[in-house]
Amino acid sequence: MNNKLLILIYFFTLSFYGQNDTISVVHHTDKDFVIPKTAKIVYRGFLNEVYIDVPNSKSFNVEGIGVSKIGKNIFTINPSCGTEVIINISGVLKNGNKFSEKQIFSIRNFPNLQMNINNLVGFHVRMQKKSLLNAVIKGSFPDKNIGLNCTIKSFELKVPGYNSIHIDGSKIKEIDYNKIINRLKIGDEIVISDIRFSVNINALICKTNSIIVEIY
Repeated sequence: MNNKLLILIYFFTLSFYGQNDTISVVHHTDKDFVIPKTAKIVYRGFLNEVYIDVPNSKSFNVEGIGVSKIGKNIFTINPSCGTEVIINISGVLKNGNKFSEKQIFSIRNFPNLQMNINNLVGFHVRMQKKSLLNAVIKGSFPDKNIGLNCTIKSFELKVPGYNSIHIDGSKIKEIDYNKIINRLKIGDEIVISDIRFSVNINALICKTNSIIVEIY
């Protein structure tokens, strides 16, 4: 009877550790661009870097499609097809019990960078002429789990009937504003295009939107 009880307790322990998702510690590293760091999300086309540890273990192994170890407790996840990555973590606890559990990360496609002027929502906005002075072009990602900073390097500004004006930086400065103010009338639509930028990660981001500003 005692032996049967011990066997039952043993298998209950294994079952408990197989289902409990708090045994292992898994989160994105400080180097990774995903926020918050506890988000169970990885992005296709990137080596997503995560920290994995099992504090109460003697040893553990980590397996999963696209998962590679690059240092102590540091792994990369390189997702390909599908909608999720399953990370299998197994090993031996300090009390001698074996454990096995799964951590599931959803896979997302990396979204296009969205450009805006003066934080106005949309690619086609309405502004008064005077609001163009010191107006700022910004880039952001619609997915708020992406923690990347975008720096605008330059852009082209075109007024109907005139050649484009090249502007360095992210702002329509006074010298540029003075070039266009007398050319604009109510109902005109100016186009801000060829926006050049950089982000704080080695990422291939090709597509960005132009911004159309209707003057009223």
